[in-house]
Amino acid sequence: MSITIKRRTILALGLGLALSPTIAATAFAQTSDMLELTLATADANINPTTDSVLRLAGTLGFYEKHGVKVNIIALEGTPQAIAALNSGAVDLAGIGIDTAIRLRAENGLPIRGIVSGTMGAPYLIAVKSDITRVEDLVGKSFAIADNGSLDHSLTQLVLASMGGSADGPQYVAIGAPAARVQALAAGRVDATTVSYGTFLPIAGTPGIDILVSPEAFSEASPGMSKFVAALDSTIADKHEALQRFVDALIDASRSLEADPAQWVAAMGVEREDLSPANLQLTADFLAGRWCVNGCMNLDALSRTAEFIYSNPDFAEVKPISIEDVVAPDFTANAMENLGAFEGVTLDRR
Repeated sequence: MSITIKRRTILALGLGLALSPTIAATAFAQTSDMLELTLATADANINPTTDSVLRLAGTLGFYEKHGVKVNIIALEGTPQAIAALNSGAVDLAGIGIDTAIRLRAENGLPIRGIVSGTMGAPYLIAVKSDITRVEDLVGKSFAIADNGSLDHSLTQLVLASMGGSADGPQYVAIGAPAARVQALAAGRVDATTVSYGTFLPIAGTPGIDILVSPEAFSEASPGMSKFVAALDSTIADKHEALQRFVDALIDASRSLEADPAQWVAAMGVEREDLSPANLQLTADFLAGRWCVNGCMNLDALSRTAEFIYSNPDFAEVKPISIEDVVAPDFTANAMENLGAFEGVTLDRR
């Protein structure tokens, strides 16, 4: 994060956020022991990544199966999600791990990741064709969700690690990934970072190329980049509800890993703008990337923390252990409840 992003995040924490009362319209059959949680996502749309499980676990009935009703509030970017969490408007928020570390280390925010829906940073940097090197991005307009959003912070990490300038581009806050990629296709911006599945609808557009492939982006960024976090007070007060949430999320991830056609069909309903052919290509790309064990391996998370602290922008951030910002017992319990996963996966335990 740059200083500008840091200040914006702290400002959001101090002032709070006026949230829309709109929540996901998933219908749940209420039972006498149904527990309830509210989750903030940092993307207004459901994106074609494994993180889509946060919403699809609801539409496919996995939350209900595990006895938890999850109300989802879709926000624009990590700063808004953090503000919602800190204000008490939500119980959970999907946020970048770098943000959680900074907020715990510098602001003492009692926040911990309990599970993740994504790993391996399945993103790419798409550009106008006249941009052929990361160094060429200096001074170019670069579409992001918002200052401090995950795509922004990851882009800065990747550019720096590839010999470019993290603050060289002129970042333009546009919002959702689909809006960013369409702005690139229309020539309104020079570059953007989006997922593989989001890029596919404009693949082949004249004058548009991939500058940093998903494989190169993943290699140049932390293996883990985000998780679903809660405040310590929520972990203490709603432990059972959070455990049910984690069980449901892992159960759903295993189901989608085993049956990609299920994901293609569900995403086709949620994102009518994405063709079945592109969704199938994305499903093939996501094979083995689903968080079938919750993606909270402490060794992998420690490597992520080391990567984050290697960023010059973290030079003055107080070093803390990754164990200060995670609560791994939830995924450990879920693995006992659900049993071992049988199959090929990046999420090894």
